[in-house]
Amino acid sequence: MSNRNLSLSELDSAHLLHPITEFRTHEKKGPRIFTGGQGIRLETSDGKTVIDGFSGLFNINIGHGRTEVADAVAEQMRKLAFYPSFYGFSSEPAIKLAERMASLVPDGSDISHFLFTTGGSDANETIFRTARLYHAVLGEPQRMKILSRRWSYHGITRAAGSATTLPVYHVFSPPDPLHIYVAAPYCFRCEFDCVLTDCNYKCIDAVEEAIHKEGAETIAAFVAEPVAGTGGIIPPPPEYFSRLEKLCKSHGILLILDEVITGFGRTGKWFGMEHWNIYPDLMSFAKGITSGYLPLGGMGITRHVYETIRDKSPDKFPFMAGLTYNNHPASCAAALVNIDIIQNEGLVENARETGAYLLECMNQAFGSHPFVADIRGLGMLASIECAQPGTKKPVGGRQMSFTNAVSSLCWEEGLIIRSLWENISLAPPLCTTRTEIDEIVCILQKAVDSITRRFA
Repeated sequence: MSNRNLSLSELDSAHLLHPITEFRTHEKKGPRIFTGGQGIRLETSDGKTVIDGFSGLFNINIGHGRTEVADAVAEQMRKLAFYPSFYGFSSEPAIKLAERMASLVPDGSDISHFLFTTGGSDANETIFRTARLYHAVLGEPQRMKILSRRWSYHGITRAAGSATTLPVYHVFSPPDPLHIYVAAPYCFRCEFDCVLTDCNYKCIDAVEEAIHKEGAETIAAFVAEPVAGTGGIIPPPPEYFSRLEKLCKSHGILLILDEVITGFGRTGKWFGMEHWNIYPDLMSFAKGITSGYLPLGGMGITRHVYETIRDKSPDKFPFMAGLTYNNHPASCAAALVNIDIIQNEGLVENARETGAYLLECMNQAFGSHPFVADIRGLGMLASIECAQPGTKKPVGGRQMSFTNAVSSLCWEEGLIIRSLWENISLAPPLCTTRTEIDEIVCILQKAVDSITRRFA
């Protein structure tokens, strides 16, 4: 059957699948098609302009419409669009990006070697494989288990999806039993009903209990986001990571930091680890490395991990972790220009200063709202946790979610935000100005006020 007479919207519904989208609803409503973007604003096919208050999916750090990135990619593709990096083949952009990454990790970190992937999920797939390999070449092949925290998101492929603990991702796909879930440092929803002033970090005690229960000799690594992102934008309490790092080292467990969201200035520092001066054995990254202009993620490992695998692997046995598009030249070229923009325009500093202003504005606008239970954030990450007054129960229900209603109304008013469970969440591009923050908070406040009247 010919589709020549169908509109783009009709063609979309007829052929294109969308992640995290209900098919029945999508067929009725159709897609929201974007045609362009500049700075923090997007243009739609029906002539509407909206503010990208979530940087796509936490990733468009430099904003939209940066032609410098397009020019660099086009130049690279005219020279060499792609060649695989298997068997020792290489390209200039990949080499320079690895060198650049080594210069960006904080002083004190021993991370020195990098493998570039296509995104966060395959970065974490590779990192788990590498952690298990590290132990295997040391004569401990039984160290296969990966610990991750409740409320975490590490991807949606098999191993990365198994490390993801949000229940909705496992409704029809049970996680791999080699992945063990432990308590999260989620103070508002503390599973021990503690308050920070006298909790003595029972969430760390729970990790230690899990290690003893499973057997430290069976555990390869612990993976954690510096700030839990999709789980609700949850920064940890001050001593959490120092205690976790010490605990992992005492049991010979590798510490993996998932910097997919928190890397490249999002938190007001180049990497989230810098806020707590922790130095992981391995790190994953993606999103902000290219600001979404091309797909790219990656894994960084310490010199110690690299040299252990190099020196202890059987003779003539290669590093068996390869994807066709590892170290992709055009994507690496995009990353190099993206990092230049972040550095040259002071976007890390802007994320820190303007992000603090965003949090201040949110506290002023919503601090006394009856449905607001917690306001938190770090850099250009901010979240308003909503609950029925005096409780931790949701406002509304599955069919009438308060946060979903706010998100929908914000879209109608020209602002993209995200409803993360019981949270109204923001992650604007790092180039956002204070004036634009005022505009974002104004739209959000109008939407919250309107939806509150409906629920009241």
